Amino acid sequence: MKSSGDREDRPDVEIDWSRLRARLDRAMSATEETTRSTPERARQVMDERARVLARASESEVSRETVEVVTFSLANELYALETRYVWEVVRLKDFTPVPGAPAFILGLTSVRGEILAIIDLRTFLDVPKKGLSDLSRLVVLGEDGAEFGILADQLLEIVTIETTQILDPSRAVAGVGRKYVRGVTRNALILLDGEVLLTDRRLYVGGTQGSEDVIR
Repeated sequence: MKSSGDREDRPDVEIDWSRLRARLDRAMSATEETTRSTPERARQVMDERARVLARASESEVSRETVEVVTFSLANELYALETRYVWEVVRLKDFTPVPGAPAFILGLTSVRGEILAIIDLRTFLDVPKKGLSDLSRLVVLGEDGAEFGILADQLLEIVTIETTQILDPSRAVAGVGRKYVRGVTRNALILLDGEVLLTDRRLYVGGTQGSEDVIR
């Protein structure tokens, strides 16, 4: 084992501080040059960002969708946004209401609630046919059951893009036009749930009197 007196002396390492500071200064200058921009360049960057955001916004709008319940009635396809549909039940029986407007098929009981059954065929002037064992009642309501819409058959829940919903003016005419939000290219008639739910004539209490008849 070597004693401390036998230890080999190592040369001291000298640091060139002036050279090191010069390198640091050059690095800082390069960083500032990279991040620094002229007002014109800044505007170009902002314009490009605005264009990117605009494209993203347009893309987001084009992908906006609605979820709907689809059903058939008299060989036509209908849809209602799921947010307006309380439930769908089998139509077992109903009681006709003498003197009620033509669009009121009758009254039925759903979980203890007396609901009016609305016949869209009267609204939209489509051919009528008898009820079958496939007949369903699409119950509308947001906070509870309000009334039901007659359906021949429940189909499925689908999602459609809002850009696919076209103006229904050429496909639907007459008094029922205001109840239709739009029509898709595959002839799916999208009903306006909000308009239906705010029409007091469609409620049980609104079925009496000649003033409630659709004109």
